[in-house]
Amino acid sequence: MRKLPLYIICFALLTTSLACHPTRRLQEGQLLYQGAKAEFMGAPPVQQKSVEAQILELARPTPNEKLLGLYPRLGIYNTFANKKKGIGKWLREKLGKPPVTYDPDLAERSRLRMEKYLKDNGYLQARIQQDTVVKRKKATALYKIRAGARYTVGSIDWPNDTSSLQPLLERQKSESLLKPGMPYQLSQLEGERNRLAQAGIEQGFFGLSSENFYYYLDTTLTQHQVGLYLRVAPPQDGRPLRRHYIGRTAIYPTYLLEEQGSNFRMDTLEMGEFQFIQSQDFIQFPVLKRAVLQRDGALYVHSLQQKTVNRLLGLGPFKFVNLKYQLREEQDSLFLDRQLFLTPGLTQDFSAELEASSLESNSLGSALNINYTHRNFLGGAENFSLDLSTGILTQLGKDVRFINSFNISLEGRLSFPSLLVPFGLIRPERAWQARSIAALGSEFERRTTQYTLQSFRGKFAYQWQPGRLHQHELSPLQLTWVNTRNTSSAFDERLMANPRLRASFGNYLIASAAYQYNYSEQQPQQRDDYFSIQGRAEAAGNLSYGLSSILKAGQEKPYKFFGVPFAQFFRLEADARYHHYFNGGSWIVRSTIGAALPYANSDAIPYIRQFFVGGANSIRAFKLRELGPGSNTDGFNPGQGVSDQTGDIKLELNAEYRFPLFSYLHGAFFVDAGNIWLTGTAADGAEESDGLFKWNKFYKELAVGAGLGFRLDITYFVLRLDIAFPLHRPFPAEGFRWVIDKIALGSQRWRQDNLVFNLALGYPF
Repeated sequence: MRKLPLYIICFALLTTSLACHPTRRLQEGQLLYQGAKAEFMGAPPVQQKSVEAQILELARPTPNEKLLGLYPRLGIYNTFANKKKGIGKWLREKLGKPPVTYDPDLAERSRLRMEKYLKDNGYLQARIQQDTVVKRKKATALYKIRAGARYTVGSIDWPNDTSSLQPLLERQKSESLLKPGMPYQLSQLEGERNRLAQAGIEQGFFGLSSENFYYYLDTTLTQHQVGLYLRVAPPQDGRPLRRHYIGRTAIYPTYLLEEQGSNFRMDTLEMGEFQFIQSQDFIQFPVLKRAVLQRDGALYVHSLQQKTVNRLLGLGPFKFVNLKYQLREEQDSLFLDRQLFLTPGLTQDFSAELEASSLESNSLGSALNINYTHRNFLGGAENFSLDLSTGILTQLGKDVRFINSFNISLEGRLSFPSLLVPFGLIRPERAWQARSIAALGSEFERRTTQYTLQSFRGKFAYQWQPGRLHQHELSPLQLTWVNTRNTSSAFDERLMANPRLRASFGNYLIASAAYQYNYSEQQPQQRDDYFSIQGRAEAAGNLSYGLSSILKAGQEKPYKFFGVPFAQFFRLEADARYHHYFNGGSWIVRSTIGAALPYANSDAIPYIRQFFVGGANSIRAFKLRELGPGSNTDGFNPGQGVSDQTGDIKLELNAEYRFPLFSYLHGAFFVDAGNIWLTGTAADGAEESDGLFKWNKFYKELAVGAGLGFRLDITYFVLRLDIAFPLHRPFPAEGFRWVIDKIALGSQRWRQDNLVFNLALGYPF
């Protein structure tokens, strides 16, 4: 057995000694709180373990954390309790935690909360007695519980009157959340009240809330059953409940809080039923008018008013949107005159991101991304962005080039706040937020020992979001022109030996259409579990091939446009993620799959549309483009420090556990797996390890890596350092072997050969 380093033994002994005397800093009469226990008296409730766990979560306070029966954080606090400055004070405040003592008042309040929880969940006869178990200056709160029988819902009585709300209640009765025979739960009653209120405000009953609905309970009709009587309370002003209609609309496009009560000059412009009031020209009025849903005289619908606020915020130039109503009665009808106060934000923004990774012991890869954004470019909420990205790979050593690889790309995007569709085929009112996007870009990539690749691209696309969860993007036209030049003799020989690789390079045109769908349950600033999925499909060359088949019948393939062959393929890619929160940490799981198939006018997928893995946001134990296809390592020369492996099929799986350390510093453990493969059949003379995807062997070719990460999260940006190492290396020369048993953190040679450092901004996924 390998000897443990001396510093690890010393640290373990120190931690144990610190945590062995947790009560030494307690004052006279204080007891160290050990937590709570529950003991059921009489017949236990159904699902006893679940009920017990819910009850004990209500106990307060929360005791000190334990680790293997010890109190490490309490031990640190006790050791440095008297330190007023220096490292001792820092350790006490950042890593230590003061003793949690037993409080009789908190124990009694916990008992009352537990009793209320049981009654709210149907145990209407529940009683709890609280005792205290004291041993060696430590106290445990013991709660003795008599739950009794659980009550179920009996009869449900709905109101029957002549108010304007009665038709709504009749329609909602069949959709009620409450059914006879179900267990009585107060949360179900509250959910039903909220459901009725939501249905009401969607049908014109402005101001209706759950407070307007209440229940009488009757427990005397049948044993262990509750009779429910729904009743409606009138508004506090005493007026009967009535439907409301949209009235006049006033919009303040340049509203600032400091202008309230000031002598700022305000200009007013009438446009039909809309009134625009502003202190200066900022944004075109038709853009704002188009974003506002419902017109004068329409029945008030709460969700459409919320969509109006979201659409105005989605325009980009505004940081706050505040909607207020003024009630007006006219000819026995109630109208809501709207006031929309729009506060402009910063219309221009500049940001930069840096990413770096240590690929080998003597090489370094880095990338810099710069973005400029203007959110009101032409005065009509047009969003213009300019993205500049650069990347470089350097290497130190004898007989190697200092710069192995360099790339730079520039893209400009201009989006308009509407769907530019002819003939009014799409009503913009049906889209929560819609935009039309035009983009132009170029990319230059130089591999010093291989080739130079230059591409120009352009596209026109539509984006629309019919709801909070769903987003669509349709690109009816995408054009990309690729030119390969300055190839080295070694790279030319490689192309001649590999027909598939030769077909993916060269000069070609990509004319395609694409569709992308995004689904995300994530809600900003909320720690709720969420699932998200992104799917994208691209079809290239079909229209070009059809026209060429007619106009160039009889000519040899591949067909060309202006002397340049065009690519024809179909490409699919999907990314699914699940984020689970618990306590202070979270689990994130991601899976990514992709496949591309060339046909007709193409023998291979163009290089820039192929898949690759590795790097800071992928399989972090392997460098960018190092893996695949399959078990191949063709083209990877460690001496050059450049990898260029791509494929037609991609499979990637990631799992990451994130947890807080202290203050702004967070930690993470992660495991990544995946690879890329080729489609089709093996070329003549190809070996078994030719990189083709095969069902009986692909799982052997999965690369697996793991590691530890640190994240400095200071709200405005996240600086991330991931340290990863391989667990399974899918290389035939190494026997597709697992290398877990070879891990030797204490070995300098192992660290040099296996540790990969990735420094980046933002989370990997």
